[in-house]
Amino acid sequence: VELLSNTLILVFLSGFLLIFLSFISNYGNRISKNKLLNILTTFSITGYAIPGIILAVAFITFISWFDENVFYFFDIKQIFIGSIIGLVIVYFVRFYSLANNGIKSGYLKINYSIDESAYLLGYSKLKTFLNIHVPYLKNSVLLIAILLSIEIIKELPITLIMRPFNFETFATQAYLFASQDLLEAAAAPSLILIMIASIFILITSKYMFKDK
Repeated sequence: VELLSNTLILVFLSGFLLIFLSFISNYGNRISKNKLLNILTTFSITGYAIPGIILAVAFITFISWFDENVFYFFDIKQIFIGSIIGLVIVYFVRFYSLANNGIKSGYLKINYSIDESAYLLGYSKLKTFLNIHVPYLKNSVLLIAILLSIEIIKELPITLIMRPFNFETFATQAYLFASQDLLEAAAAPSLILIMIASIFILITSKYMFKDK
């Protein structure tokens, strides 16, 4: 139960942050068409190409340098290193490309004339986003959420380095048992990981089939 709750906490926090900020960045690009914002968004998706262990070590190094050279009277390392906050931030850098590209591909299917028609009918930009874009992109969001969930629950290097003390997930528990040659003990969390991923995929497939 503890492993399941820890894993789901990471999935919900990271997934919500990734999808929420991907919506904001893509909608901002859509209504502003700012080249600088587009360049920053493109640059931000490069994290998926970097191995997780390198991202985790780079984050710890940056926070340590920032703490020693900028924050002299306040220790920020205890907030970002060995905490859920730091873990979610590194997850964000690692998997933002999945969320961003998924939302972006969904937005490409929405013609700009739909937005213009909504504005002519008196809809504000916020109302257009909430009443038109979000419902239209619900299938894309569901698929992105499933992909992110699967990636997060099986992510090992980042979780091992960044997790709080005595905070274990199914992936880290399976690794710890396997590293001690306790293969029988490692089988249980490994099988549960497979079950969770399978449930996510089945729910998505059933929902999409029902929607069609």
